[in-house]
Amino acid sequence: MNPADFYRLKSAEIKEADIRLVAACMSEHVGEENAVRLEKLAARVGFGERQVRDMLETLVVEYGWPIGAHAGIAGRWIIANEEERWRVLGDLDSRQKALYTRRNALLTAKVPNALELNKQAALTMQTGLFGG
Repeated sequence: MNPADFYRLKSAEIKEADIRLVAACMSEHVGEENAVRLEKLAARVGFGERQVRDMLETLVVEYGWPIGAHAGIAGRWIIANEEERWRVLGDLDSRQKALYTRRNALLTAKVPNALELNKQAALTMQTGLFGG
């Protein structure tokens, strides 16, 4: 059995009609070289891109489908081999590190309180009044 047939059969087991439809379409996109752009997939199934993105996440998280995406390729596909899996995982790890770094920066970023804002506004007004 080829991978497309395997995933077509797996898609028939999905209870939710909308997710089953997306899964059936994805069964035609096995391997990175067969990636389908999100907007094309959304147009094909008749849902918005955000909805399709959420359905693809459901396929991965709830149904265990190995759907891949990474910064180097436009689109989504069913991962065909370990090399593709590790490329996708590497991209996810990189994004996770970047998000963690950004989160930590936001934790320590200075957010001025009302007193500081009022004090700065008063200084700006004074400077403007006296030409300084």
